[in-house]
Amino acid sequence: MKRNAITILSLVVMSLLLISTAAHGQSREKANVPFAFHAGMKQLPAGTYEITVEGRNSNAIMIRNVETWESVLVTARREQPGKTDGKLVFNRAGNQYFLAEVWRNSGSEGMIVPTYEQKLAKELQLAQAPSGGYEKVSLALK
Repeated sequence: MKRNAITILSLVVMSLLLISTAAHGQSREKANVPFAFHAGMKQLPAGTYEITVEGRNSNAIMIRNVETWESVLVTARREQPGKTDGKLVFNRAGNQYFLAEVWRNSGSEGMIVPTYEQKLAKELQLAQAPSGGYEKVSLALK
């Protein structure tokens, strides 16, 4: 009986350590995005999003709509921190938005999203230049 109690207690302690380590390795931020946008191979609707950078050494970013639970996992290239507040940066071409950068708060590293849409965005820029052009749009993280 004593051995079972010690085994169970050891398992509980190990589980708590694993959970706290996993939680420490993730950074979560929220942002209100007032427009539909492309991230990776998916178009997401306007709404409030939770952005999770998966671990310190990972290049994965999970973007999840907190109302609909719709999500996408994108890969990104890490960039050295700049003097910037937490923000999402989108490339806008005409009336379409493409997630381009994720900068976390407190001078953490930034994540540059290499998008297949870059080519599409440039084509849209040329095609729609008179009707809105191309620009970068930034939204603050909460």
